[in-house]
Amino acid sequence: MSHSPTHPDSQSDAEVSADSSQADSVQGLSIAAVERDTGLPKDTLRVWERRYGFPRPLRNALDERLYPPEQVHKLQLLQRLVMLGHRPGRIAGLSREELAAMIARHGAQAPAPEPETTELGPFLALLRQHDIERLRRELQQAQLRLGLARFVTEVVAPLTTEVGASWMRGELQIFEEHQFSEIVHRVLRNGIASIPALENAGWVRPRVLLTTIPQEPHGLGLLMVEAMLALEGCRCVSLGVQTPLPDMLMAVQAHRADILLLSFSPVPTRTQVLDAIAALRVALPSTVEIWAGGSSPALDRVGDGVRVIRMLQALAPQLAAWRASHGVR
Repeated sequence: MSHSPTHPDSQSDAEVSADSSQADSVQGLSIAAVERDTGLPKDTLRVWERRYGFPRPLRNALDERLYPPEQVHKLQLLQRLVMLGHRPGRIAGLSREELAAMIARHGAQAPAPEPETTELGPFLALLRQHDIERLRRELQQAQLRLGLARFVTEVVAPLTTEVGASWMRGELQIFEEHQFSEIVHRVLRNGIASIPALENAGWVRPRVLLTTIPQEPHGLGLLMVEAMLALEGCRCVSLGVQTPLPDMLMAVQAHRADILLLSFSPVPTRTQVLDAIAALRVALPSTVEIWAGGSSPALDRVGDGVRVIRMLQALAPQLAAWRASHGVR
């Protein structure tokens, strides 16, 4: 059953919909801080405000949005449920108590694995203990022991999934997830930098440009893909996250990319994902392939002309097929 923005929760949150003239006397976060603390892009926050009537930010003296703590908390709950597959329009009108109960039911249906009996347990324990320096060392040692490819597929990928699941169950805070992401970024960047340079022998095509659309703030999946491609000898150029589409097109041309690779989490809406991919496919020459990967459900609806790669292990066979079709050894 859908809920309109006029759900009774609108009354229980009356303090957050107070007149904007009171904004200066209320504690609140800027839209940039809310994006950081919830993982919801600014554009998504504005769209939800307009379309669903929530959030309902106050305004400060400069007419800037100001989000009270209870709204930020509700946005965190909504984000967890959206990542679990719920449509924001159906749950935006629920109270925080109702949203928390839905998350608890999800947790009961998918119980957490026992950290003590899993290989990932020690890493999770260090994260929860906030022993960040030791977590970094342990991850670096795992990379040296396993090699970069196995480290990505056997440690980073499943550990990232479990950290995300722990956050959804309320077992980890946003700042802890951010710490984990920052550490893994550092370790993977060092691992990529340690791959023997191939400039003298010549890079092996394809040339791959990696990035995400403007509504996609998550870049860890992109970095895992870059590591796997670099090990295969590809020349990778990463633009990081949230690149405007016109800049992607200019970068493809400037770097003479053979492949534009995009990573998608469940954060962007289905429309945002499909519209962006369709626009890029029309704008790019047919000689430039688009590869898309990640956990977004929207990828199941991608049309022809785009190669969807769900598993990191599938990259090597796809590269082999590309090289065979282009006469590249």
